[in-house]
Amino acid sequence: MKAAVLKRPKNLALMDLPRPRCPPGGALIRVEACAVCGTDIKMLDQGHRDLCYPRILGHEVVGRIEEIDRKVQADGRQSRAGELVQVWPGIACGHCHACFQGADNRCRDMKIIGFNIDGGFAEYLALPLPAQSLSEHFGISTALNPLPEEVDPALFTLAEPLACCINGQEQARVGEGDSVLIWGGGPIGALHALLAEMRGAGEILLAERLPGRIREIKRHTSAQVIGWFSGNREEGQDPFEEAERTILSETDGRGVDVILTATPEVKIDQRQMRLLAPGGRICIFSGPQPGDYEGMIDLRSMHYLEQTITGAYGCSSRQNRMAASLLESGGIRANWIITKRADLARISDAFEHSSRRAGLKSVVCAV
Repeated sequence: MKAAVLKRPKNLALMDLPRPRCPPGGALIRVEACAVCGTDIKMLDQGHRDLCYPRILGHEVVGRIEEIDRKVQADGRQSRAGELVQVWPGIACGHCHACFQGADNRCRDMKIIGFNIDGGFAEYLALPLPAQSLSEHFGISTALNPLPEEVDPALFTLAEPLACCINGQEQARVGEGDSVLIWGGGPIGALHALLAEMRGAGEILLAERLPGRIREIKRHTSAQVIGWFSGNREEGQDPFEEAERTILSETDGRGVDVILTATPEVKIDQRQMRLLAPGGRICIFSGPQPGDYEGMIDLRSMHYLEQTITGAYGCSSRQNRMAASLLESGGIRANWIITKRADLARISDAFEHSSRRAGLKSVVCAV
């Protein structure tokens, strides 16, 4: 099979590899579409703490079951060859405390396709599962979400990033009437905006600086895009000053109920806390940049204003199923977020499109 292999940072090569076998208790998937995530760009540029080399990247996968262990069921029924499925990229142990609590994204022995094992930028994907996962609750049913035949496979590559947004907004308790601030209008910011609308947010403010993305956000969501000046910290310019003024003006000085970081360019510090209303919540969704890991927070202010900081990383299998269902039902209409399609032979074009932020989401599709 053809596969795009990351040998080391900055070295992604299209290679001929042996087609993998169906693993015991798992499935062999013929890949129909796999989207480029911001984390894939990071892996190509500089690596990642969870990455093992060499590695086939890609964790936002839709494909058809080529072969499946006969013991395996999905959604309480026998899965079959040829069935179109969306893949949850986690491989959880199924027996730790987190798994039994339904938070399998926090599994102590979690493995992730495209990180610890080979992923979806290939013609075939071998999806293994630990033997102890073959149970009613923690079998391959957590990993495969059956899809109707008539759907666009590329659209459902958005299920995993949408599920991550569901995780973040559940952590931050986004609800009816909330004012929500989203830093960043890329694919994740766009999905956050759509999801916040669906959850009943009363006002959505989104900070973005790229004109193309601003146009798409305004066209397809109800979010009010606010100015985010491209300042230079080294020259003493403040990139957030204009945005802060707008946020406080739009909320009559009260601040917002929820802040979601959809870009690593925003540092969570006391300045962000001042944008929060009493009872407000910040979700650290994008991983902080080096040097932004630590900051001073006024704990007394958090105490008296009952404010909360929470983190969100990845998504559970439950959230992944919910996301696939929302896309299937049209509860979330996100096809406009896909702005580039390329086949595997042109995967470099897809990576370049995402890396340059020329549009929103790139998807590598089967020919």
